Amino acid sequence: METASPPRARSKAAQQQQEDRIVAAATAEFERVGVRRASIERIAQDAGVSRSTLYRRFPSKEDLLAEVVVSMRRHFLREISVALTGLDPRAAVVEAFCLAVTGFRNNALAKQILADDPGAIDLLIGFEAPQAVDLVGEFSQGIVTTLRAAGASMPEPDLRMAAETQFRLVSSFAVTSSFALDIDDADAVRAYAAKFLAPMIW
Repeated sequence: METASPPRARSKAAQQQQEDRIVAAATAEFERVGVRRASIERIAQDAGVSRSTLYRRFPSKEDLLAEVVVSMRRHFLREISVALTGLDPRAAVVEAFCLAVTGFRNNALAKQILADDPGAIDLLIGFEAPQAVDLVGEFSQGIVTTLRAAGASMPEPDLRMAAETQFRLVSSFAVTSSFALDIDDADAVRAYAAKFLAPMIW
């Protein structure tokens, strides 16, 4: 006989599902019309909640956008992890770097956010934000975990340093043009990663 979940657990799960629907609806709306022109009423309607419920979960459009960006980052990590399945550590570094750089530059949501406000790059990357340390740590740990799964055997401190270095390079190349590297050419990005980044990992 199955044991029913406690009411508090069910309530928390339902709240999380509701927030997930709101974030998904907001992502679609921001991609479609940009952040400035986005309609909170339409987001609430598409998420199947009232406007008051949306504001209880996310008190402002800025709060909602911040959660949408967090969701986008996590989606990137999941996609990259899946794409690296079966690759050796150095091949994983090359593919991860290329996917991260080109994926960000071609992301519809990131393009809309930057079109609305070029200064919003800090929201997307977060190096100047209060959560910068957490952001760098989260992504670096994701890289470490992925490379360990691919067979990386280098000492943990060295692998963490290499992972952070690569995350910071991804962040820079993703948002800033380069005179030395055509960052819109996937083959060129892969060649760069193979020459300069892959040797860092063993």
